[in-house]
Amino acid sequence: MTNRKELALVLLLCFVAALRVFIFSAGFPFFSNIDEDLHFDLITQYSHARLPRAFDPLKEESLSWIVPYASPEFLFAPDQFPGAKFPAPLWKQSSPDVEPEIAATKAAWSTEINFESSQPPLYYALASAWWHVGEYLGLAGLQSLYWIRFLNVPLIAAMVLLGYLIARTVAPERADLRLGVPLLLAFIPQNVFYAMNNDVLSPVCFGALLLCVMQWLRTERPTFLLGALTGLAIAAAYLTKLSNLPLVAIALVAIIAKLWPFIRQRAGAALVASAALVLCTAIPIGAWVIWTKYQFGDVTGSAAKITLLGWTRKPFADWWQHPIFMPRGFWVFWWNVITSFWRGEVKWHGQPLSCPAADWFYAISSLALLGAALVGLRKKAGLSRFQRQGIGIATLSFVVSVGFLAFLSIQFDFGNCINPSRMHPYFTSGRLLSGALIPFALFYVYGIACLFRQINAALPLVVLVVIVVFVTSSEIMINRVVFASEHNWFHL
Repeated sequence: MTNRKELALVLLLCFVAALRVFIFSAGFPFFSNIDEDLHFDLITQYSHARLPRAFDPLKEESLSWIVPYASPEFLFAPDQFPGAKFPAPLWKQSSPDVEPEIAATKAAWSTEINFESSQPPLYYALASAWWHVGEYLGLAGLQSLYWIRFLNVPLIAAMVLLGYLIARTVAPERADLRLGVPLLLAFIPQNVFYAMNNDVLSPVCFGALLLCVMQWLRTERPTFLLGALTGLAIAAAYLTKLSNLPLVAIALVAIIAKLWPFIRQRAGAALVASAALVLCTAIPIGAWVIWTKYQFGDVTGSAAKITLLGWTRKPFADWWQHPIFMPRGFWVFWWNVITSFWRGEVKWHGQPLSCPAADWFYAISSLALLGAALVGLRKKAGLSRFQRQGIGIATLSFVVSVGFLAFLSIQFDFGNCINPSRMHPYFTSGRLLSGALIPFALFYVYGIACLFRQINAALPLVVLVVIVVFVTSSEIMINRVVFASEHNWFHL
């Protein structure tokens, strides 16, 4: 395939991914159960250049948007309403009779504490700027809310393009990886992209960082520009979501391992690149850490949040009593993490939007292909040293991110919290791993290649196309119910 045709195909995948996210983002009403109201509350504050200073209830301005436009369809079933039918959206009613319902709805929402207030600022700053652009274009009301969601459209396209650039950097001669990675990313049915949420920025930020890491691995002369860009990418990943910390740690280890021989030799270019890396990382992160320490009491804001949620830290000796250390407990953890990583956590009528057959496929194929990728890396399987390093870092990034959720699971008593809970003491929100989407796609596609490439060079892509058709069909079947909602963009 010529470079021009390949680029056209990749851009087509970017467009298809963007179109898919646009359609489903428009199909879901507001505000989804994955804390979309909390993220919107922060966007409204950042839109006025106000940084949150405490874990406060939802602001009055946020409630003026949430109350009329929120749909009960996420958490409630129709038979819980008169006539077994959801009431018409408040924004479609103008009768004085609706005033009591508005007052009751506002009272219910106004008690919610925004425990996301200590989250890093990058997504909220970007989303608020995007919101201002929509206002400048004349969008108002529900259209303005959907405009914020539609920020996810260019973000998913950027993720697909970054996946292609990383795969092409790692294996320029392997069409199965170059095309397979963006193909999988374009169709992965993660419904976090259909809501306002800071997780949607993580794959772009860490994708940019992973691309920088690949440049570090193959360079023989580090430059100031590479150091500066890498430092900014590290800062962006950290300032998007704290759950990206394991990914940042893996990237830093890889970079330091590459830099260390140059530093020992006191190579001038390496020292300049190192200085740029440190400064571009430390200044933005340091500024936010100081702010968080001053406003929330610790450098991440986690201590106050943990107290707010009612969690307590268990004694170290009690960690090892966690069910995750038993085969059944590990499978429960893996199943819930990997299924929500693939298809998301949005509920509809109080039930997860899921398909049992698809969930089984996600859990088993991910584990099997992770194993296949590890075996392939150990056997080297015709890979160069740089290729093994690149795919190995991608694999390790995903494994460490999953391990981080396991670590969080074992160290807390979750008290009366609903999720996680004492009955289900697992951190299994797959959206927290969204920064690892590109690494996941790289090792997943490589695992397919390890199993099928020896049979026929084109077979891995054929298998991947079958997988994409299956997951896309499953997503359409699962999510088609939301398009009938009177609360969504299609019913404006």
